Amino acid sequence: MTDFSTIKKLFHITGPNGFSNDEIQIVKNNFGNLPEVFVDYYTELGKIQKLNNTQDSLVAVDRLINYATDEYLIFYTENQHACVWGIHKDDLSKNNPPVYMSFDEQEWNLETETLTDFFTAMAYLQAGFGLEFTLEDFYELNDKELGFIKENFKNKGVSFSQWLGGINFYGNHDDDVIIIESTNQMFYSSNTEEHFVEMDKVLSKLGVQL
Repeated sequence: MTDFSTIKKLFHITGPNGFSNDEIQIVKNNFGNLPEVFVDYYTELGKIQKLNNTQDSLVAVDRLINYATDEYLIFYTENQHACVWGIHKDDLSKNNPPVYMSFDEQEWNLETETLTDFFTAMAYLQAGFGLEFTLEDFYELNDKELGFIKENFKNKGVSFSQWLGGINFYGNHDDDVIIIESTNQMFYSSNTEEHFVEMDKVLSKLGVQL
């Protein structure tokens, strides 16, 4: 079973809430092999709304066939369908395949090296909108302020390389996240009030509110 403990701690998830084996079997009947990480995520976490549908959306199992292209199994969509994420069909037999992003479902570019990295990075992005305590505004940082964050907050270890030009994630607690887009736009959130206040005391003094 794939270890999703980072995601569970972030969202304070205490039990499974996913699609059934019978529902997953329908997908297997359509696509053949499915990555182990893909199946584990859908069966353990696939129906948790705050995690999967706050901003962008995990494609439900009964809709996957409608999103598939000749070459890719699309399983995640941006909230306004500005882009989609998918797994190349040649990689469906791999346990933990890479994930690609496309704006037009014609040209695809590598987003993350592994599916676990993608699910974790997407969890951090969704957390920026879906945790209990969230920042209502975006701030734009200068290079010095960005350097301050890099020096004082831990890099979460996953990132997006394509979406919004690249997105990085920072934070010093399991249930918080600071989201930095390639344009140096920042927002942050936490599932614990104490941790949010701790971040906010420092971060609210940085940047220009947008």
